[in-house]
Amino acid sequence: MIDNETVTEAIEYILLHIWENITLEEVAAHCHMSVSYFSKIFKGQTGLSVYAFIKKVKMEQSAMKLKMEADRSITEIGEDYGYSASNYSSAFSQYHKKAPSAFRNELPGESEETQKIIAAINTKIRIVTKPDYLVMYERTIGNYSDLPEVWCNFMEKHKNEIRKDTIFFERTFDDPTIVQKDKCIYDICMSIHTPEKYKNTSVLKGGKFAVYPYKGYINAIYTLNQELVGIWFPASHYEIDERYSYDQYHKVGEDGYMEFDICIPVR
Repeated sequence: MIDNETVTEAIEYILLHIWENITLEEVAAHCHMSVSYFSKIFKGQTGLSVYAFIKKVKMEQSAMKLKMEADRSITEIGEDYGYSASNYSSAFSQYHKKAPSAFRNELPGESEETQKIIAAINTKIRIVTKPDYLVMYERTIGNYSDLPEVWCNFMEKHKNEIRKDTIFFERTFDDPTIVQKDKCIYDICMSIHTPEKYKNTSVLKGGKFAVYPYKGYINAIYTLNQELVGIWFPASHYEIDERYSYDQYHKVGEDGYMEFDICIPVR
């Protein structure tokens, strides 16, 4: 878990402005710190410099868009993150060890098997308009397989603050099939009514979402994520929205069994 409030705030700022040309100086100023001191504590918590972290997010999120938005060109997706066509191809190839065109060509084609997967998902997925949720959150950079333990620790820590109408979420910022397994960024969140009581608060933006109900164990989530992101979404012809995806939780067991709704923002 990221236990430094300033670094948590800095990551939040970066994630919310990732479409812009963010600089180290800008992030340090947002956190009211000198560049040198801020750089030291940021790298101490994340293991990366601010610029390396920004590049990581841009490269991983743009790779996810390459999977999900098959109707858009590679150039358009690179431009979303502030790159020219040649610069994006070079940066992507350096980070992922393959060109963006090669990455996209690895995605499943229109086989009979993919059509079965799409049909099966279509029986469960629905398009829903969801409200804004005011939440408090704790951020982790780590392995998604640790989620049940992280979740149970969160619930124990905040058990005295939970009300009957409290809603729980996990906010995701990347695709676990793309990111290094121990470098996934995710938040455990719960809805709140009194934000002044908490250090880290945010709003999960509402709007149109593709919602898929999941019941099962965490070791099956990677396969489902591949099917949703790499097969169903491109065939749906939706575009991923700039809001972040989240999972709305109903049950988490210490043995890894979970029940939650996967909520993907669409337009």
